[in-house]
Amino acid sequence: MHKKMTWSLLLAGAVVLGSSLAACSSDKNQGNTLTSGGQGGSTANAGAGTGGDLFSTSAGDTAVLELEPKTASIEIVNGMSPVVPFKAKVGKEEVFPGTWYVDRADVATVNSSGVFTALNNKGAQVKVFAKANGQVAQAVVNVTYKKVTDGGVPDDEKAKLDQPFGQDQAVTWTYPYDGTVWPRGLLAPELMWKGATAGDSYLISFKSEFLDLKVYAKAPQQSFAIDQADWVSISESGNGSTVDLKVARLTPGQPTAQDVISHKWRMAKASMRGSVYYWVNNLGRVVRLKPGQPAPDDFLKAANVNGCSTCHAVSANGQTMILGGDVNVSKFDLLNNQPVFTTTSIGKSVRNWAMPAISPDGKFVVENNAPLPGPPGGSDGMFDADTGLKIPDSGLEGAKLWMPAFAPKGHKLVYVDSFGTHDLATYEFDLALGKAKNPYPLVAAGNDPNTLQICFPSVSPTIKSGENDDGKTWTVYHRGTPGSLDTRYGPGYLYLASVDTPGVEIRLANANGDSYPFAAGDRDRGYDYEPTFAPQPSGGYMWVVFTSRRTYGTKLTGNKNSTKQLWVTAVDLNPQPGKDPSHPAFWLGGQDSKDLNMRAYWALDPCIQKGDSCKVDSDCCDGSPCLDGKCGGPSTCVEVGEYCEEDADCCDPEARCFDNACDYDMPD
Repeated sequence: MHKKMTWSLLLAGAVVLGSSLAACSSDKNQGNTLTSGGQGGSTANAGAGTGGDLFSTSAGDTAVLELEPKTASIEIVNGMSPVVPFKAKVGKEEVFPGTWYVDRADVATVNSSGVFTALNNKGAQVKVFAKANGQVAQAVVNVTYKKVTDGGVPDDEKAKLDQPFGQDQAVTWTYPYDGTVWPRGLLAPELMWKGATAGDSYLISFKSEFLDLKVYAKAPQQSFAIDQADWVSISESGNGSTVDLKVARLTPGQPTAQDVISHKWRMAKASMRGSVYYWVNNLGRVVRLKPGQPAPDDFLKAANVNGCSTCHAVSANGQTMILGGDVNVSKFDLLNNQPVFTTTSIGKSVRNWAMPAISPDGKFVVENNAPLPGPPGGSDGMFDADTGLKIPDSGLEGAKLWMPAFAPKGHKLVYVDSFGTHDLATYEFDLALGKAKNPYPLVAAGNDPNTLQICFPSVSPTIKSGENDDGKTWTVYHRGTPGSLDTRYGPGYLYLASVDTPGVEIRLANANGDSYPFAAGDRDRGYDYEPTFAPQPSGGYMWVVFTSRRTYGTKLTGNKNSTKQLWVTAVDLNPQPGKDPSHPAFWLGGQDSKDLNMRAYWALDPCIQKGDSCKVDSDCCDGSPCLDGKCGGPSTCVEVGEYCEEDADCCDPEARCFDNACDYDMPD
């Protein structure tokens, strides 16, 4: 029989945790469990064990619950690691808390006896908690993941690869780029280079604070596909870690190996959210790709919409898509995967709704009047997405906007002015009333003939710096010549502008690769178009997908007319004037590299109404939790990525409520 201790709660405010852990011990968090699905951070009762005797208490005694050891370190070596047994004590006496849990259930578990067991798939600093009678004690385990893969390289060659000497002058690295920021949940990237010989041996190493992964390999194709399980270990070890990638090469018969690259990557703290809807030129149809999936979803074909569907736009909530030709569908219901309306039913051409603005709730359409290929047949005003009828007193009477775009929050409508010099401007917008007001300029087009055309603005999620902050909103777009309205006929360079402060514009030089040492040189500069923000930040960054005609490693090396794929860049949460907040881009995995892809719209995944079947909270609309397989019921606390209204809603005390979703601040 376990010995029971008698103690009081007089020191309830002086437990061994700081105030930052209050959310973990509040009643609000009890019963929530973290699932690993690409998210990091801490959540109450994640990886929990319950059982044992609770303490009895009596007034007058004072005691503090503590764990032994306070810190521990273990190594996972090629899939094996020791356990760490913890003891809970009050003074010198051992006690037996009723609840144990960890903050990284994707890394380790702790059972009801306090035995900590790594899952042996990644490393991190893991906090261990024991909870009883209102007190929570904490300890820390530093878990380092180590793995070595042989790859058929002889031992004598491994010894040389372990100690490279000098820089390899023969090999040129082609992909991925140095300085890339990677989200979690992606397909593993393929490493590519040129200039090597078929019999060479390589050491490819990835190292961060809690990761040491080495792969010895033969790579006769001058490429290396990272194992998907290894990529999870690389991208999810730590919590927003910097990863050092080093590659060494040994040519047969040479006395020493040489360094090929020494790059640094940054790993975001979470996966990107939502799906990307883009047009496949050669297929003639819009498809949908969720980052991390091996192939796009040909959802229109499944709905028997087999014609040339193009010139689309998607609502930020992911429920509505507008098509502008050449099929007889204008509004498509993404939740139920079926067409629901065509403008031809009211005597208008489907082209009238080519590349319009669609409000984030899918209710309102603002037609596009820009002279784009097709062309659109836009007009002034705003229209009901269900009926196609013009909405009276919308505030847009007489306004023929070029390439309009709503903010994900619905409070701004950004556009290019159709008059004069075609400057960038915005309206304030009342989503509840469906009314635009107070237009004001943002950025002048300028007079540089190579960049005077502003094209395809997209609006960012609104990022708040505190509870009482209204937040900052940005718009991303490409600049080029008037021919750049069509990616075939002009250059393209990505830019960012403030929607709150007119006149603030930043060239996204890192995303463009303005000074990056591309293997293809200037061939890869000036061909970046049609950027679109993800409607929610994630992992400490905003994300932008864009069309690029640059080369892709050694897989796509043709001229600009034969390459057109989707790329993604991370953008810092709080851009500062005069400082580029973007990072080198990565190719969005899951595309067919043989396709010509363009005009990506990023939207949240279609959500499920209350009472309908669901699997996780993010399936459900309006922030409803998924309880017992159905959307509905009151939520206790909000996991990372789920709907929130204030910071206190988030289960993880390190998370904040950004644009109605719990997420992490940008890493230091």
